[in-house]
Amino acid sequence: MSSSREIAIHALKRYLTKNYSSHIDMSNVGSKATDREYNLMSRCIAALSIKYHNTELDNEICADSVCDGSDDHGVDAIYVNHDKRTVTVVQSKFDSSGNGSIGRSEINDFLNSCKEILLEKYDLFNARFRRSESDLDNAYDASYKYIFTFSYSGGNQLSHDVQTIIEQNRKELNYDIGPDATTISILNLDDLRDFISNPNSIKIDMDDVEVLQYGLSDHPLPAVHGIVTGDIVAHWWENYGDRLFEKNIRGGLGDVSEVNQAIRDTLINRPELFYYFNNGITILVDSYAPRRRNNINRRESGGFDFKNMSVINGAQTISTIGKAYQSGDATDDILSKVKISCRFIKSLINNSDDATDDDVDDISLDITIANNNQNKVTSRDFASKDPIQLELRKSISFEHPYQYEIKRSDTPQANPSPYIIDMDDALNALVCCNFSLRNIANLKSNRGRFFESLTGPLYKSVFNPSITSVKVINAVNVYRECLNHLLHLEKTCTVKREQKIVIHGRYVLISIAMNKHPNILNSSSVITLTSLPNFIPTLDDAFDTITTYIDKHYSSSHMPRFFENQQKLKEIYALFSM
Repeated sequence: MSSSREIAIHALKRYLTKNYSSHIDMSNVGSKATDREYNLMSRCIAALSIKYHNTELDNEICADSVCDGSDDHGVDAIYVNHDKRTVTVVQSKFDSSGNGSIGRSEINDFLNSCKEILLEKYDLFNARFRRSESDLDNAYDASYKYIFTFSYSGGNQLSHDVQTIIEQNRKELNYDIGPDATTISILNLDDLRDFISNPNSIKIDMDDVEVLQYGLSDHPLPAVHGIVTGDIVAHWWENYGDRLFEKNIRGGLGDVSEVNQAIRDTLINRPELFYYFNNGITILVDSYAPRRRNNINRRESGGFDFKNMSVINGAQTISTIGKAYQSGDATDDILSKVKISCRFIKSLINNSDDATDDDVDDISLDITIANNNQNKVTSRDFASKDPIQLELRKSISFEHPYQYEIKRSDTPQANPSPYIIDMDDALNALVCCNFSLRNIANLKSNRGRFFESLTGPLYKSVFNPSITSVKVINAVNVYRECLNHLLHLEKTCTVKREQKIVIHGRYVLISIAMNKHPNILNSSSVITLTSLPNFIPTLDDAFDTITTYIDKHYSSSHMPRFFENQQKLKEIYALFSM
């Protein structure tokens, strides 16, 4: 049986082959098949790493930035982004086991090459690298930020020696060049998978964030608390947008939200009262460090470097301020006078020597859940943090172009893509295909019950480790095909009671149609939309049979209640030998 890492590597290779391989220059690689595959995958990882730090780029441009070769001097890709004022430098490594790590010599060689780039020793690098020489000259003169990235398809455990080398180089670079001039980024297999499944999931490091009237807490969780000004928050939104909210249970709820309208009204009309009217912002960080200039005896203002920031409460505050700034309704001058309460909590804590990653995740999740009460939060929102949902999002993203959205966010799109699947789509489709009287009845009467307990039997009967990305995609596509016909049938019914049967019996009708085509739902691969069978005859026959039965035995029954009654559903399904 294949391990989870082998499956992850297979999925990564498949994704890289589909999205990058045709754009990669392999002219300097020999003809040996194993060498070509290793080099191709390594170069594809380099291209993906450029994309990681420059998400707006096309895959072809990322692939063209690859400069890997026997004469590359330790740099596999380079890209100068003049819009973002950044230089991304990449060393990549393909590990077919998914468990490998970075060696001392590997990280040392790469960081030494990075220092030579900073010293403008471009002649040490190959011709493909030197295509960027004029761009690098401009970047150097304009003080762009350098992002040094070592990317590999291995595990997330770095040796103590490697961590020490990275930290020493980080301190040296910050001291010699400046605190905001360079960043060292390490990307492993899990980071790459997270990014592929959700490009908004990149790590956000912020340097020299000014916190006013700050205080420090040490136990049980280290934290910085104080005040940030509105102009700082506006620029967070301008630079990162919804990516700030990756660990939150949802994104921004849009301008139509009553709470967001109130936030905007205070911001524009009574900015001096914003601090008193607003709940503030809570942010999780992996770590933080005070700036050297901070005076521990005077805390009116202090600068802090925060690693891997993610807002877990205050999404509405940040998005509203950011949008007001971008629209011109709130200027930098106005926002600099707006004060917002803010907490930065270090959630990666080991309280004992044998603490595990699971312990850390539990701390983050507990903080996230406890802090979300500014807008109405539903049980379904909390499901967005369930590991099963997160894994489905990852695995579905590898079935390109399908995407799985697990967060409730802005108002639904008028014409959503057929390749976008959300949690409600999955719930409807899986309940209909995994035939259960109880689940069908609950889906009709109170769908919220499925999310009341993420460890309870009702939720687990639908979302559990046995559910694959392929099953979700195929089930949702069948569900949508059936639903489209039922919506048409609903409009053409001339008898109101028959129309009510279509409306309130849709889950039953769709489950009957699904039961007639088990080969689709049990398929090991995604079935294209054009290859799905015609479900209309099955649906029409089922509708006629159910209508006749109800007219004969339950002519006076109330249709909404009828399809919520498990005993009556049992009678209906018996008509179809289910």
